[in-house]
Amino acid sequence: MPVNRSLEEEKYEVTDTFGDDFDVNARPEAKESSAVRSGWDAAEKLTPASGDYPVDFKHTEQPQIIKFLDPSGPFAAYKQHFLSNKDGKKSYVCLEGNCPLCTILKHRPEDKRAFTIANLSTDPISRQILTATPRLFTTLSTTNSGPFGPLNEEDVYWSLSRSGVKQTTTYQLQQLTGAALAKFSINVKAAEVAIATMEPYPNSTIRENSYAELFEIAQDLS
Repeated sequence: MPVNRSLEEEKYEVTDTFGDDFDVNARPEAKESSAVRSGWDAAEKLTPASGDYPVDFKHTEQPQIIKFLDPSGPFAAYKQHFLSNKDGKKSYVCLEGNCPLCTILKHRPEDKRAFTIANLSTDPISRQILTATPRLFTTLSTTNSGPFGPLNEEDVYWSLSRSGVKQTTTYQLQQLTGAALAKFSINVKAAEVAIATMEPYPNSTIRENSYAELFEIAQDLS
């Protein structure tokens, strides 16, 4: 049975053990910890992007170097609701044909296509999910079927950046081969080793909520 003792009782017990000069409140100066680090770099590397949890690709105005890993187009194609007036989580996969968010809220979902990519612009190189909006997908699809396609061709990498906002958003996609990669300080051999360990995501990576869950959300927002 656990025994409850006051802090004062414990203090005196420790003092009796180590002598009258012992100060139970004194703490030795802590040594520098290797587990607790400081600075932006340490914060960003705390959870490496190459771990087991799916990481979403974040678009930037600066070009990022990526490689498409899916063997035959996006690993997931679906419609997604974005509920801007909901607290907390806002994005939900549409249950096409029987979706409470469509029937009750009369909310229109947006087409989404998800690709598995290797992002060579992260340290370390990481596997990520590139979720394409309809506008970006048009760019990717046109490029894939054009003279510079397919997107996942071996030894081919891509520079991807985004500019503008909302209706003025544009995407810049440029094919890169070995020589061009040198301009971005990319170690191709190291990249190939890292990419060889990466598998495309299965479509089960995209989480679907149940009808009951979406019905409850729709009722709360209606």
